[in-house]
Amino acid sequence: MSVFIGYPSFMAYQMMKGKKGNNDGFPSVPGMIARYSALGLTNEQMAANPVWKDLTGNGHDLQMKNFAWGGMSGVGGYVDNWNSSADWDINNYWVNSHTDHKLQLITASTVVQMKSNNIYNAENVYKNILNVNGLTEAVNKGSVGGLSISATDPITSKAIKTFSFDTDGVIQISFDDVLQDYYVVYFLFGNNTNDVDITIEQLPLYPGFILGDGVDDFAVTEKELNLEDTYTVYTPLILLKYGGVVCGKNSDKDFSLNTVIYSKSIGFDSANAWSGSIPVDLFEFVLVACKRSPQTMYVKDLVTGKSNQNESKEFVPNPRKYFVWRNVGGSWCQVAIAGQIICNGYYSTDEDDEKVLDWYKKQYPWLFFDQAWTVVGKTNEDEDRATIANITGNGNNLVLSNSGFAEGSGYGLYAENYAGGRWVQSTDRADLTWTSYSVNITSVKVASTQLYYQSYPEQPSFIVPSYKIKVYGLKDGQTLSYGQATSEGQHLYKISEDGTYTLPSFPFKANGDWYGFTLNKVQESCDITIEQIPEYEGYLVTDGVDDKITSSTFEMGNDWTVIGDWELINTGKNDNAGIVKFDSIVIYNYNPILINIKNGRNHLIPDQNTVNAICSDGRIYSKDWKESIYNEETESTSKNLLTMGYSGNSYTKIAFKNLAIYPTVLSKEDCIKAYNYLQTLKAK
Repeated sequence: MSVFIGYPSFMAYQMMKGKKGNNDGFPSVPGMIARYSALGLTNEQMAANPVWKDLTGNGHDLQMKNFAWGGMSGVGGYVDNWNSSADWDINNYWVNSHTDHKLQLITASTVVQMKSNNIYNAENVYKNILNVNGLTEAVNKGSVGGLSISATDPITSKAIKTFSFDTDGVIQISFDDVLQDYYVVYFLFGNNTNDVDITIEQLPLYPGFILGDGVDDFAVTEKELNLEDTYTVYTPLILLKYGGVVCGKNSDKDFSLNTVIYSKSIGFDSANAWSGSIPVDLFEFVLVACKRSPQTMYVKDLVTGKSNQNESKEFVPNPRKYFVWRNVGGSWCQVAIAGQIICNGYYSTDEDDEKVLDWYKKQYPWLFFDQAWTVVGKTNEDEDRATIANITGNGNNLVLSNSGFAEGSGYGLYAENYAGGRWVQSTDRADLTWTSYSVNITSVKVASTQLYYQSYPEQPSFIVPSYKIKVYGLKDGQTLSYGQATSEGQHLYKISEDGTYTLPSFPFKANGDWYGFTLNKVQESCDITIEQIPEYEGYLVTDGVDDKITSSTFEMGNDWTVIGDWELINTGKNDNAGIVKFDSIVIYNYNPILINIKNGRNHLIPDQNTVNAICSDGRIYSKDWKESIYNEETESTSKNLLTMGYSGNSYTKIAFKNLAIYPTVLSKEDCIKAYNYLQTLKAK
């Protein structure tokens, strides 16, 4: 029998609970000796006093060590840490004050007001979501012209791409189509006046969480936290990287919650007994319950219901301090944690688990969707390319029908299909391999056209589209030419060094002529790649002809919120298709788009090819989070399937990235949180 040292009896726990402050409505769970919550915390507060308070009042406060309290180390998780002089150069004449994620601007200037010291590229894209206030008033007064955020060439200091704004609101910045090296510049342009009060605030990626960087961040109790041979530990978390110890003490003694790289799973140890693991996908929210009794070790994700259990071994008391984001021996973990509940001397019931889960559903509603899908990470070459798995794991996957997975049908929207019927890969002139959107050359045998489109006799003329390519591997004076054969000779576009290029559009006579790529120098060995850059990178695109995206039938109640990232592509006509689940939501590709909520009146949304969120109470949020209200107080439920790109015999073009359906009506604030969270998820 184990000996419980240093704490009052279980009966005493129950008596003490009435003395503890618990004004956030957290349910009563027997044996609760420590509870931590990240709700309401700020980086400023934690930097001033780096202590994570034990809300039970039992004094098991966690001392926070090595946190930067900015960026991805601290509360919320932000793209930038504006307190870091190593990362950002801020003009203090322009910026009155700033925190890790918030700026107050008082002066418009003619010089650069803030620039990143970091260089970004295609593999390290700058994206951010900001909330701007005071800009509308300043523009209306004539004090400023607006706010610009630019990707800037580090050599020439010229803007490559710029977002400009002149009104308040939530704005989204993404330079994912800038493929050369760049730094980022924030610039308030105007009349060089200090008659402004403008704030720019980053929105957190993980609101209500504390993030450890996986390098040296951790938390530890000042005094020992000694567990009995029976306990329950609840941990709501989002894993940002596989591997490491989430929390605990020693894996060979009383408790340690671990993530496993090779199996992409999580479980806990006690006395060298493994509880069994449950799968954990990166960036997805799980609420892990770890339970031990003298007979059983049990681990469960309360969100998905997935669980595992094993037999307990003899308990080994471990009178040590308690760690979070690592254990006593090190092994740091990069993970976002919303809190923790430690119940000592108690093996929680299913009813307890449900109470804890319900509390988190109320506090973090944006994490709890009923249905969700994303295509991020999928390609036209995947074996499972015709299936988009439901993120929830409920089996209601989206199934693609008739997709060509090339050009305008499949992932990305590419201009050409290099693997298509009329494109010729001349293997007698070069050693090459190819996909529908790229070609790799490993030797050049003949300095003649190696990859080309060959038209057939009497083929009608057409316009060859302009499109972007990325070229890399040009060495030793090798030159790549792009052009067509004409009666006047070849018209060529020459590329002599690696980089990103926009190929010109041109009229093509066809009728037996060709156009394509030529490497002008024989090379016995090389490694040259020509890769198309898709128009909708990270999206699935339907062709508007016969492409279908279809779910299974599922129930959708009277109250719901639909959130996603997608665009309807203008076809030049009104298509009775788009995103459709009859009796609940209909989105048709009109110009402007048409939205019908719960069989109410049709609403045309002007100047939009997408919206970010639609609520069953009639609220619709545009790309810049402007609110429109079409509230008719209708009631309707649905057990139909969800279709995209078609409805019945109608078809349309849609670029689809992600979509989530929530079983509740979310506030605007929670809609924004849900949208931001959805962008972090990847396809299974």
